[in-house]
Amino acid sequence: MKRFLALTIFLMLALPSFASAQSNASIKIVKPGDRRNVELGKITVTVEISGVSLNEGYTWQVWIDNDPQGMVNNEPETDVVIPQPSGPHRLRAELYNPQGTMIASNEILVLAAPIEDHSDLFNPAWFSPLMLGFTIVVIGLVVFALKLHPRQVT
Repeated sequence: MKRFLALTIFLMLALPSFASAQSNASIKIVKPGDRRNVELGKITVTVEISGVSLNEGYTWQVWIDNDPQGMVNNEPETDVVIPQPSGPHRLRAELYNPQGTMIASNEILVLAAPIEDHSDLFNPAWFSPLMLGFTIVVIGLVVFALKLHPRQVT
């Protein structure tokens, strides 16, 4: 009975210290944003890691729809390939300690679609000089018409 009580007290004291040693580490996906549209194909995933340093042997990994991508060392960003445009995709970043145990994760949803280059049809840089020329031509026509047919007062 004394052994059971001693073991229980030890576990009650030891387990919170084990948990708190790892609980200050966190990972958050900062790019792309949650519930955002992303380009189909290669995108850059950027994470913010707090509580630990990647230089201390910690690594992280991106998962796309429960499909693991490569491990990342010493960099807060990596490139991944979004395979298909159907529906939302789950991006999950997992942080691992030097022993390879996952200690933190963050998950977001993104929508992948092919992005086409849509240049503006209306170009303000060209519009202003064009309207200035048009205005000068109209005023010139009005002045020319008044010179050809002057008003006669009766």
